[in-house]
Amino acid sequence: MTSLPSLPLVSADPTPASSGGCGCGGCGCGGQDAASAAEPTPAVSETTVQPDDLDVRALAHGERHERIFAAVAALQPGEAFVLANDHDPRPLRTKLETLEPGQIGWEYRAQGPDVWRVEISRVAGHCC
Repeated sequence: MTSLPSLPLVSADPTPASSGGCGCGGCGCGGQDAASAAEPTPAVSETTVQPDDLDVRALAHGERHERIFAAVAALQPGEAFVLANDHDPRPLRTKLETLEPGQIGWEYRAQGPDVWRVEISRVAGHCC
């Protein structure tokens, strides 16, 4: 079995950690200055696989679910990761809902034809 790097987790909660003006968590930095705030952020296509994605496209089909289920099991409430796959992982969603009804969030970021990207999250308030 191929060893993959550990999976970085992101918060699925869009609410800022505090009421700081810049949304950075209230460090007191005052946020961006007006000049940098006016500069547009370069857009990233949702169909582009990102370095932090759990990209299972190169894995043998027998290894994919093992890796994905391990990543889901490691999620804490409010955490998420983005899965990149070469086909619609809809059967995976059905299996996750069967195993953990109402505990897993699922949001498509891209739906083919070459890559499917899905944000999989553990809902906040999940106890275990």
